[in-house]
Amino acid sequence: MNYDQAEIIGLQALTHVAKHEDILLAYISLSGITPEELRNSAANPATLGSILDYFLQDEKRLISFCEAVSVAPDKLKKARQYLPGGETVPYST
Repeated sequence: MNYDQAEIIGLQALTHVAKHEDILLAYISLSGITPEELRNSAANPATLGSILDYFLQDEKRLISFCEAVSVAPDKLKKARQYLPGGETVPYST
């Protein structure tokens, strides 16, 4: 895993959120970000990290996302460590 691979996984997570209105609304509600702020910060690595956090906080949500994009859950955890704030996330691999 490297930064570029982590960013790709983050972008996959963002795309997944954007494609599923129920997930998008839940993420917006939980994060406090507005839809406009999300659009404007979509390429921001910190935003991608936040989205990965959203999936990592709930096992059912994590498994559902990982199955949808064919990514192993441990890869999502590793990817999170490469994005801003990931060094402080208590997800072990």
